[in-house]
Amino acid sequence: MTGLEELAAGGRNLRPAAEEDDLSLASTLMRGLAVLGCFQSGTEALGNAEIARRLDLNRATVSRLCKTLVALDYLRADPSGGFRVTANVLTLAYPLLAATGWRHAARPVMREIAEFANAATSISVISGANFVVIQSEGHPPDFPHTPEIGITGPLMAASTGRALLSLLAEQSLKDKLAELRELAPDGFAAFADATQAGIERCRTDGFCTARGDWRPAIHAVAAPIGRTADGLVVALACTVPAYRARQDRMETDIGPRLAAAAETLRLRGVFTP
Repeated sequence: MTGLEELAAGGRNLRPAAEEDDLSLASTLMRGLAVLGCFQSGTEALGNAEIARRLDLNRATVSRLCKTLVALDYLRADPSGGFRVTANVLTLAYPLLAATGWRHAARPVMREIAEFANAATSISVISGANFVVIQSEGHPPDFPHTPEIGITGPLMAASTGRALLSLLAEQSLKDKLAELRELAPDGFAAFADATQAGIERCRTDGFCTARGDWRPAIHAVAAPIGRTADGLVVALACTVPAYRARQDRMETDIGPRLAAAAETLRLRGVFTP
């Protein structure tokens, strides 16, 4: 597993051994949720063998978990013999989406940047070792990756994650980096310098860039927005296909526009710096 793969898996499937052994935790529930976490692509059907490989569980255990999730209508059988998630999974996300009505206020700003850059924009928050997209705008027809709501990504390998980390107070940042190091030591080492540089740039220039660190076909710019009243840290990102991502434009045009958009959203009073 490469450093990037380790980081990408860290927030979903890799857990400290002590956590698995903690008798106060329901290991079956943890494993059931980990099965759902395997379905990261909306077009991918997964069989018991592949899920077992990803989670390092035996196939009999995975078979029982999948049958239970089918009975609960979170998975459905696929003609290929595997499983797919059902629309019922969306009901789990509804309470969060309903509580983040402020994301709609950001859509005009996001749409303007997406149209200007012929790109995709998104707003994300921290969730454990990952970031999660909770709003997106712009879907260019030739785009290799669309950041739909619910997509997750590694905090250290993406400009979005680095922008979010820049919003943490120093002790919270140290604690989060220690968590990431424990979950994915090789991935942490691979991206530690770039992550630190991105955090520092967000704090000085209001944005940072990443050239294919997470997805080789994508170059991205991200700007920290701030913290919501209920404690979520929020960042704004713009992603452009690598084949038409001019670095000078990312640095001197799109980046400053994103930083200015983040400031506009702060001035509306929803976010604190």
